[in-house]
Amino acid sequence: YRHAFGVKGLQDVSASTSMIATWDDHEVGNNWTRDDLAEGQFEAALQAFRESMPQGQGAQGQIWRLLSFGDMVDFFVLDCRSERTETLYISVEQMEWLKASLSASTARFKLILNSVPINDYTDMFGIAYADDRWQGYPEQRREILDFVADNAIGGVLWVAGDVHHGMICHPDAPGEGSGDSQWEVAAGPSGSTLNVAAELYTDTTGHYPVLFAKWNYTRLTMDPGTGSCLVSFIGDDGEVIEEMELFL
Repeated sequence: YRHAFGVKGLQDVSASTSMIATWDDHEVGNNWTRDDLAEGQFEAALQAFRESMPQGQGAQGQIWRLLSFGDMVDFFVLDCRSERTETLYISVEQMEWLKASLSASTARFKLILNSVPINDYTDMFGIAYADDRWQGYPEQRREILDFVADNAIGGVLWVAGDVHHGMICHPDAPGEGSGDSQWEVAAGPSGSTLNVAAELYTDTTGHYPVLFAKWNYTRLTMDPGTGSCLVSFIGDDGEVIEEMELFL
C-alpha cells in the first residue's frame, strides 16, 4: 500500500474523488482462499486493507455492503474472495443479502461491484482459471443471474476488474442463459500487465460488443431520465478508446 499510494497518479485520483473499495486476491496472496493462509494472515491482511483504504463496513463488519445515492444509484459492493469454499463463490448470507437488497432497491441504477467478472468466458478461455471467477461456481452464478432476470430487476449493471482488459459484454453468450440480456463492464487495467487474449479473440456471436487490451480507466455517465449509461474507456492520453451507450 505504501508503494501504490506513492504513485503520483493514484495520489491524484485519491485526492480528486471518492473511492469505493473491495478486495480480491493480491491484498493477501495470488488466487488465495482461506484454507491457503497461515494463522493470522487473513486478519493482518484485512487490517492493512482497512487502514489503507477508507471504507464503510456491512452490518456485521463484513466487506460486502450497500451504498445508496438516493433514487439515482445503489452500489452493491461484493466480497468475492474471502468467503469462498470448494462449492461457494460467496457465502449463503451474502447471496441472500444481495437478492433481498436488489429486490428492495428503488434506485434507477443498481451497480453490482464484483472483483472478478460474472461473465462466462468459455468461448474465450474455456475452463482455464474458471475457479478464480464466478464461472467456476455455476450453481451460484446461475442463481443470481436467474434471480435478476426472473424478477425483472431493472437498471442492473455488473462492474468488475481483474481480467486485465477492457470489456462490455453480456454475462452469457446469446441463447446460453438469462445473462444474455444483462450487461457487464470490465474496467482496466490502469497499471498492470495487459491480457492480449482480448485482442486475439474474434467474437462472431455478439457476446462482446467491446473488447480490447489497452491501459485505460473507465467512466460511467448515467442518465436516470433515459435509463442510459454511457460507458467510456479512457486511454493514457486522455482520449476515448472505446465508448458505448447501454440502456438498463
